[in-house]
Amino acid sequence: MIHEYTVETLYHFTCGKCKGWWSHAHIPIMNEKNEVQLDGLKKLMYCPHCGEDGDVKIKKGFKGA
Repeated sequence: MIHEYTVETLYHFTCGKCKGWWSHAHIPIMNEKNEVQLDGLKKLMYCPHCGEDGDVKIKKGFKGA
């Protein structure tokens, strides 16, 4: 018996304008060595609450990076 799985990364965003928050799931890219690459996140996102477009950056002080 073999159990199969998938992998996804969950990003949590806070809007710089309205301060609303949302999450976005992203499936990592696998390279030719079958290693996970986490660099596929879009550089520009829009807030689903107020519609504001903006660049993204990791939160200051976040230790998971």
